[in-house]
Amino acid sequence: MALTETGIAPARRDRYTLDGDAAVETRIARDQLLIAQAVTALLAPPGFRALVLMGGYGRGEGGYCLRNGQPQAYNDYDYFVVVRDLDQAQRKALQQALARQAKALEHEVGVDVDFALLREDQLPTAEYSLMNAEMIWGHRVVAGDANVLAAMPAMPLRTVPLGEFTRLLLNRGALLLMNQRRLANGETLNAAEQEVFFKYLFKAILACGDTRLAGNRSYHPSYVEKAKLLNALDWPGQAAFMDLYRQARDNKFHPDYGRYAAEDAAAWQQRVVGIWLETLSWFETVRTGKPIGDWTAYCAPAIPKGQGGQSWGGLRNAA
Repeated sequence: MALTETGIAPARRDRYTLDGDAAVETRIARDQLLIAQAVTALLAPPGFRALVLMGGYGRGEGGYCLRNGQPQAYNDYDYFVVVRDLDQAQRKALQQALARQAKALEHEVGVDVDFALLREDQLPTAEYSLMNAEMIWGHRVVAGDANVLAAMPAMPLRTVPLGEFTRLLLNRGALLLMNQRRLANGETLNAAEQEVFFKYLFKAILACGDTRLAGNRSYHPSYVEKAKLLNALDWPGQAAFMDLYRQARDNKFHPDYGRYAAEDAAAWQQRVVGIWLETLSWFETVRTGKPIGDWTAYCAPAIPKGQGGQSWGGLRNAA
């Protein structure tokens, strides 16, 4: 399985953060207990099978910050709730209840909480996607059957379909578009807006790094390993990119957006958009085997953007 594939180090399953101290780890563990109790109060076995923590905290690379001197998670808590033998109406009702519970929990834990349902009977035929491959490799079962994901098929990370990274880049491009629209109104960004603005920039930079690795068939889910692998590559503009990548990575683990308060947001936006466009052009040339010389032609529905089906591709292109 992908958990033991050659060349991919196993995820850290004994920690939630990369380098948080005991107080940080204890705080996040407390959050997990609180959230697990809330979920299991809504659904008991046998309908409930497991609560699976995904993302950075699931793989032991979550970020944290200090608020009023106390440690707190910084990134969202993302979960799959694995269920069994629930009909459509029951699943809909549960999803609505989980959404309400998520809002209440956010006030308790200080970050967004997101629940998605996953049917146990669909695990053996789960899509070979970047999200699923990363979840298999690095997750933490907070409550329920610790081996619940064993039924999923093997999804080697080095051979994740390249279209998954096209989708990732386009998703981050949408964030850059939001930034561009924010700049268009001509108003000065306040502290909260500046933080969101730079967070979006750094998400785009991190995605460009992922895509560079994927295009060279050396993708790794761990940010510790990603930096090493990116440094081993060679492309025009690599040194400048790696400077931005280090800042993006540092702010993912230890957010300090106040340091960018006096920065020229428009200049940063222009720089990152240029890198994003260059990365997209390079990667899509690798993925499609054809040079991307005209963005208008590239946006045509005839060129799939990593999603299944021509019609869905056209809808995404239009967006």
